[in-house]
Amino acid sequence: MKKFLFIAVIITTQSFNIYAQTIQGHVMTKFDKETESITGANVSWLNTTIGVSSDEQGFFTIEKTDPSQIYLRISFVGLVTDTIEITDELFYHVLLMPSIELGTVIIQGEQSSSSISTINPINQVSLDKKELLKAACCNLSESFETNATVDAEYSDAITGTKTIKLLGLDGVYAQITIENIASVRGLSSAYGLTYIPGPWIESIQITKGVGSVVNGYESITGAINTEIKKPYELEEEKFLLNLFGSNSGRFEGNINFHHRLNEKFSTSILAHTSQLHNKMDDNGDTFLDAPLTENYILMNRWHYSSGNIHEAQAGIKYVSSDLLGGQVTFNEETNRDLDNGYGVGVHTNRIEAYIKNGFVFGRPNTSIGTMVSGAFHDVNSYYGLNNYTGREDYFHMNVIGQTYLFHTDHLFKAGGSFMHDAYNELYDSVQYIRNENVPGIFAEYYYKKEQKLSFLAGARVDFHNLYGTFFSPRIHTKFAFTPKTNLRLSGGKGYRVANIFAENSAVLTSARNLVITEDLLPEEGWNYGLTFIQLFTLDKKEGTFTLDAYRTDFVNQIIVDLDSDAQSIFISNLHGQSFSNVLQAEINYELFKNFTIRTAYKYVDAKTTYHHELFEVPLTNKHRGLINIAYETKKGGWVFDATSQFYGATRLPDLSENLAVHDMGEYSPDYVLMLGQITKKWNNFEVYAGSENITNYLQHEPVIAADDPFGEYFDASVIYAPIMHRKFYAGIRLQFKTPVSE
Repeated sequence: MKKFLFIAVIITTQSFNIYAQTIQGHVMTKFDKETESITGANVSWLNTTIGVSSDEQGFFTIEKTDPSQIYLRISFVGLVTDTIEITDELFYHVLLMPSIELGTVIIQGEQSSSSISTINPINQVSLDKKELLKAACCNLSESFETNATVDAEYSDAITGTKTIKLLGLDGVYAQITIENIASVRGLSSAYGLTYIPGPWIESIQITKGVGSVVNGYESITGAINTEIKKPYELEEEKFLLNLFGSNSGRFEGNINFHHRLNEKFSTSILAHTSQLHNKMDDNGDTFLDAPLTENYILMNRWHYSSGNIHEAQAGIKYVSSDLLGGQVTFNEETNRDLDNGYGVGVHTNRIEAYIKNGFVFGRPNTSIGTMVSGAFHDVNSYYGLNNYTGREDYFHMNVIGQTYLFHTDHLFKAGGSFMHDAYNELYDSVQYIRNENVPGIFAEYYYKKEQKLSFLAGARVDFHNLYGTFFSPRIHTKFAFTPKTNLRLSGGKGYRVANIFAENSAVLTSARNLVITEDLLPEEGWNYGLTFIQLFTLDKKEGTFTLDAYRTDFVNQIIVDLDSDAQSIFISNLHGQSFSNVLQAEINYELFKNFTIRTAYKYVDAKTTYHHELFEVPLTNKHRGLINIAYETKKGGWVFDATSQFYGATRLPDLSENLAVHDMGEYSPDYVLMLGQITKKWNNFEVYAGSENITNYLQHEPVIAADDPFGEYFDASVIYAPIMHRKFYAGIRLQFKTPVSE
């Protein structure tokens, strides 16, 4: 009864985000070297039709009622449209030029699909819907194929699960949230990225380096925040039907419906299904190339706005996921024994819910907000003859207050949080129970001097009932040397408690014994780095050059040793050094009208101490490259996208003692992957078709000892390249919007 009561409390009591601001500004232009005010300039929130016009003196006032509203778009006939980023200032001077001249962000005329703010001291890359539509993007794990910041790759040869890496380290070190609410963590670490359907996503914000202390202590390498399409943005989307199918037999369907009940209330219903029932074994190793899946995800969200004082949001989401992999002949309906073959089954039920509230006061930049969220996660799975079950009850509350000190250039935030996280796991007849209760307090100071300098410093203290006190200081600074040249510096500390089975589910697809050698401590790491951004003009076309350099140093890390013994995997605390150095360079440039190119190179030096020796982290590419080109015709509604990805060699685990391994060296070979998509647009209808792994590159022998899956040498966890042949897919989008007049 207590369990059901806990769920009910979560569903009915979730948290609130408090926000609403009055943004003012002055729109001007230059004429014959004289500055003049513009009457009737259009000022609107980007990707919405919510806007106002400047008055006779060029001044405007617009309400900001949603924290996700980041950019204002300002336009006037005969002048270049500009887009400015709204930070903590309440008044903005906007100068529209008769010829192209870079403003404060990397967005001119039409918004770039991938943009970097040059104002925010935190290094954040934003991906909008245009970027996400460059590829199939069926879920969040497949949303980074055209972006160099986040690496996505398969974790093993049986479950088909994609994992991500940020700054050269596993995605668990990045805080993954939905609208700043913790989402992919705990028991959802393994498959949680697939629980966020692509057609639901409005935008993605990727933070490199430690994030704000307001969002918790768990960010070490960065953060990935996903914004879901809003109930009240009917001018952007009222109804969407998205259908997707591939030659592998995978089918996906999505329905989004948004409705405004009245001036104060609006709601959304989002529905998703993903299914694959076609058995494939193209390489003839008796194992399915992709698991059979049947997923259903539903979400209902509500939004309330009183106008300018109180705003509230609430939502609930349900996930039902069934996955079946292994040998083609395996039958889940019969006994799991040696005669039936090797099978992997993962059956998951998950409920998430939240409530946010925000209240704005008369004093500028002064508000208070609360956010309450919770999740219930239940997984029942097996890997061959080994069983794993897990249950998680999660509750989190955050209270945030903000105001300015002395002047609106000095903004101060403070608040408190509480997290309850209860785990009950059973693996191979051994039970693991952990109950975490963590109250915390935090404070953050933000200073901004015009466009030249911004400074963000914060600290939080969390009191963990099992592991003591966590102290997390963080600092971000941005210098603008010129309007087109700026430098960011950041540094800070983060903590997290590892979940061994959820985060290492790939190694369960092997015959190796899982050996935990000692009591495991929280992971603790420092991250520091810099980002240099140079805006440039070449042949009257605008471009951006970005250079990132980051280092992560672990005080403690949970070490998964894949090298010491071919029949065992040893898990322990860090005894020695563990670090990751990342250098990334990226150029974005518009070659000609509507034709853009993105090129990027990334170098990763990640090393960890295994048994008192420092080795490269296995299955981590040292060199990565990306080229993306995109073109949209001026007429006819055709969109073309193509991406090429280079994967450098990666160190492979030492399997010299595995007698079933053939022709596997110390390093994997280099290889190149290509993907592309063509889209045809009409008024409310789109058809798209594309291909992945166009080069048809495949890993040789992805399942080791496939002919003896219950033997001591079986291993399906060493994956460095695709295991599925060239894929073709196609889909349709039917979308309706509400006219502005309504």
